[in-house]
Amino acid sequence: GFLWAFVTAALGFKPFRHEGKITGLAAFGNPAITAPIFEHTMRLEQLGDRWAIKTRWSEEGVDNFHLYISGMEGDRSKQQPLESFTLFQHLQQHSREDVAAGLQSFSEQILVDYITRNGFEHKCVCLSGGVCANVKINMRIRELDGVERVFVYPNMGDGGLCVGAAALAARDFSEIPLAPDGLVHLGPEFSTDDISAALGNMVDADEVLRLYDEQCYAAAVAKHLHEGKVVGLFYGRMEFGPRALGHRSLLAQATDYSINATLNARLRRTEFMPFAPVTLRSSASDAYEGCDAADEFAGRHMTMCYETTDAMRQLCPAVVHVDGTARPQIV
Repeated sequence: GFLWAFVTAALGFKPFRHEGKITGLAAFGNPAITAPIFEHTMRLEQLGDRWAIKTRWSEEGVDNFHLYISGMEGDRSKQQPLESFTLFQHLQQHSREDVAAGLQSFSEQILVDYITRNGFEHKCVCLSGGVCANVKINMRIRELDGVERVFVYPNMGDGGLCVGAAALAARDFSEIPLAPDGLVHLGPEFSTDDISAALGNMVDADEVLRLYDEQCYAAAVAKHLHEGKVVGLFYGRMEFGPRALGHRSLLAQATDYSINATLNARLRRTEFMPFAPVTLRSSASDAYEGCDAADEFAGRHMTMCYETTDAMRQLCPAVVHVDGTARPQIV
């Protein structure tokens, strides 16, 4: 995680916030060019009967990239400049696309090796931690021999630690931790009056359509999408975690490839960032390679990446990344 934060800063983005941009950018680069640089930062080392990931850049000073990240938490005036670190200087000799591609490839390989050397390829695998926000890594783990199902905790980063702490406390009291289906919708919700007050004079009263039946609501959304409009969904409680899962989401036609550039510009997002599809579970196996429609958690929380089928690439080009993958929400 610290390595990703350092590279995110080195490429001009915000560490601990924009690591997803690095994953999106990686598809545009050549990993072979920069992967050897990252292989000198970390390695697997055997400790007794287990393998652990060890950092090679362990020296003091500019050879230890950890010091830049840890310095963010202290007195910023005493923090060493990013440009002074050896790793930064190595990376600056290459394009940001190749740097991102090398980091992605290296991360996938070292984590796959960590799992296989430790014999962790179980039938069912549960993942959490900020690194597991990287859906390409999750896909590589899912593709390992012996692994049939992978569940990634929806709020996989530090924001979800509170749930893990509660689960640990429950175990200490001999209680069984439960994760109900509504676990991801724990954020604030607002009444109709709250929403009307927030809109204020921005919308004329005769432009407001009040729908209280979910079928009518869905039909109205579908109509707008069919007409090529962008629909903002503001429904119920906000999602608990980094993914918008229909309660705070923007919807657009996935058949229109140009919507990618248009919507990224309107949202002031980086131009290379992809959008994610929403797919009916009954159609998931037709759209994604290796997607088990019988697995109720597969794709539910937008935490898994899949190779797309030819049919998906042709029908919904706006939500297929340049490398032919997609990160769907399957409903």
